[in-house]
Amino acid sequence: DRPKAEWQAIFRQMLGHDLLRPDPERQGALRMTEAARPILRAEASITLRRDTIRVPSGPVVRALVSDEDAPLLSALKAKRRALAEAARVPAYVIFPDRTLIEMAERRPATLDDMARVGGVGAKKLESFGLTFLEVITGASDPAPHPARMRLAGRAEGTVLDRLLAIQRDLARGADGTGKFLSCTHNTLARIAEQRPRTRAEMERIGGMGTQKADRFAEAFLAVLQED
Repeated sequence: DRPKAEWQAIFRQMLGHDLLRPDPERQGALRMTEAARPILRAEASITLRRDTIRVPSGPVVRALVSDEDAPLLSALKAKRRALAEAARVPAYVIFPDRTLIEMAERRPATLDDMARVGGVGAKKLESFGLTFLEVITGASDPAPHPARMRLAGRAEGTVLDRLLAIQRDLARGADGTGKFLSCTHNTLARIAEQRPRTRAEMERIGGMGTQKADRFAEAFLAVLQED
């Protein structure tokens, strides 16, 4: 038998090695990952360090989060530690505790949600957003286009998503038989940010032009007027 503190240290290190993850469908209960299977079958091994257990000399500090959020906070801290050790920087350089606590409590489900967490600026969102989002959601999503990443957490990001959806619907025209046309993510991001009010203004946006304006301008302007 091992004391509770030692088991906590073991679980924390297993989380850091991505051998355990919180399962969102089971209220954050821990589950083994595929990476743990070779170890369970004795096909591979891993060495964990022994933590030094210190008995607190002062008053006991209250729990940082609720019991429900504690496993997720441990997983977030383990991921932070792994990233910090790999980069050879202090853990707070990745994210401070207060940011991880807010992540554990708010459980952002998208990069837009993550961008609204205190302490997650544009640079850290780009560097670590998907990594910590995977810990929270348990899913590995493809990285968004840089233009969409830049607009994460802003109203323009939602507008860009709607423009992309309309573009997919009209790529071959309203009847689906026309020549395939599309605008780049960067062009649509400029439309979302500049918000042209007329077809002429939209046509002047870089990457648009007359042919694409003929296909998309009316529908794009309708989105901008609704927002």
